[in-house]
Amino acid sequence: MTPDRSTPRRAAARRFSLPRDARWERLQRAVLAAGAAAVVAAVLRQAGFFAQASDLAMLLGPLGIALMAAALPVRARAPDVLRWDGAQWWWQQAGEPLAVTPDVFIDIERWMLLRLNPAVAADGATRRGRQPVRWVAASRGALGAQWTLLRLHLFLARG
Repeated sequence: MTPDRSTPRRAAARRFSLPRDARWERLQRAVLAAGAAAVVAAVLRQAGFFAQASDLAMLLGPLGIALMAAALPVRARAPDVLRWDGAQWWWQQAGEPLAVTPDVFIDIERWMLLRLNPAVAADGATRRGRQPVRWVAASRGALGAQWTLLRLHLFLARG
């Protein structure tokens, strides 16, 4: 006799403490600094300031700035909390929790990039007004024993 599997599986309520991933923050900082430096270099070159500079020199400037930005220390912060209450996902930084719908944007087994969208109420309006989308990097090394549970909950728990 086969067991009845007609009822959908529901993930139990769980709380995940997500420490900030220093490598992810350094990568974001480096990309932002390189982009800003490239824009400034392009504008200055167009204005005639670097007319004699080679293309290689124009590339090395933003690259050097990106490396310097990535080398700066990452400030330690309190871990953020992602919580599943059995019906809804909640994201809490410093302050009031925000109802979210997490999407796994990138999953490479040891590292995930999550996009946390503001939850949409039954009437189609987002809760607490228009909140920005939040991006969160989670890694197996930072989460330790919670890693497998977080992955299971993200794929089984639909808010």
